[in-house]
Amino acid sequence: MRQPYQPRVVKNRGYIPPDTPPPRHIFKKLLAIGLLVGVMIGVYIVFNLIRLSVNPFDFSRLKGDADGRVNILLLGVGDQGHAGATLADTNMVVSIHTRDKQVAFISIPRDLRVRIPGYGSGKINQSHAEGGADLARRVTEDVLGIPIHYYARANFSGLKEAVDAVGGVDIEVEESLYDPEYPCDNNQYRSCGFKISRGRQHMNGATALKYVRCRKGNCGDDFGRSLRQQQVLQAVRQKALSLGTVVNPVRLNELAGALGDNITTDLSVNNILKLAKIFRGVEGHETINVVLSTKPAGFLTTSASSDLLPEGGSFSRIRQFMRDIFRVGPIWAEQPSLIIQNGTATPGLAGRLQERIEADGYRINVAALINAPRRDHATTQIIDYSGGAKPNTLAYLERLLGVKATAPENPPRNAPADITVILGEDYLSGSGGSNGQD
Repeated sequence: MRQPYQPRVVKNRGYIPPDTPPPRHIFKKLLAIGLLVGVMIGVYIVFNLIRLSVNPFDFSRLKGDADGRVNILLLGVGDQGHAGATLADTNMVVSIHTRDKQVAFISIPRDLRVRIPGYGSGKINQSHAEGGADLARRVTEDVLGIPIHYYARANFSGLKEAVDAVGGVDIEVEESLYDPEYPCDNNQYRSCGFKISRGRQHMNGATALKYVRCRKGNCGDDFGRSLRQQQVLQAVRQKALSLGTVVNPVRLNELAGALGDNITTDLSVNNILKLAKIFRGVEGHETINVVLSTKPAGFLTTSASSDLLPEGGSFSRIRQFMRDIFRVGPIWAEQPSLIIQNGTATPGLAGRLQERIEADGYRINVAALINAPRRDHATTQIIDYSGGAKPNTLAYLERLLGVKATAPENPPRNAPADITVILGEDYLSGSGGSNGQD
């Protein structure tokens, strides 16, 4: 019969580690405990995903996936008891190109005046207050001209807790911000102020929420706030899908709890997991960030009542852009400015190039159409004053005109535009351009 294991003790030398490993049943117990903990964590995460979904057990295919594009409306509302809690403070669409692994974030300012079915005309943030997520979805589809397949609605606490759950986020703050009227944490009717310095900042949930919500002082307008919201959401997405979170059970639990407590969506659990896998695949690819605004090529204008309206009174240009966003969006996001000079004796040539750019669907701010100082240019030139900061725009113009961009010989301190095109006789004859298609 096997004798019980006894550790070896040598006189005056204390305990000597055993020559043989501990019994196998100890390893089996540890493995069983580890598996049990893993199962418990998985059950907890799935339980929280079920809590946040209004349709948790739908196992049908992800809507839009067959067409290669899934569009999700993100609605940000206030916490219970917050003034105007049912108004959608954030109206953003996340569009995922499932085949080309691209993602676009599209923000619609809350002051945009739209038609709300059954309620007449109003600001877009009212659509959620009047008819919930379903009405907000219908209005957003009408504005953007694309189907909205799903929605996710989150309150302020959801963002705050999600940031804390992933261990905070690192954000590049473009300029120092100060909002002297930012409300106090415990009393929204008093002002405690908010400020943050320029540069790379590590933010916890409370700071991130203030960063995306501040609007007074030099925090700018609703357009700047929309860009900051996109910044933080992208940082949370990247951190949530990183290995440091995926293999950390504490963070996974906290993130699942934050989602379950503060988010409502019509995505099923199965589709949430599918989207998570898709998002893992798009990491490292270029993200297209779009904020509809009154800036050049921003599609919007202001009214006498300070409400925002689409240029020309129609959403047709916005709809065309959104349908083709993954082709035209990277150039739009660079916000390029262009001067076109006619370097030939043929009148109207610069205008013809502008029309061609618009026909291709690109929203490039043409700052001026002028005649070149010399009218005898044989070849077309593309002069890059941006120092290579507009690569997508330069690549498109090079394909369109069939010439390579060059840097200016003596770059001025303040160039009148990012890029200048001087059209030569080769453009007139057709030998200086391609078909311009991607």
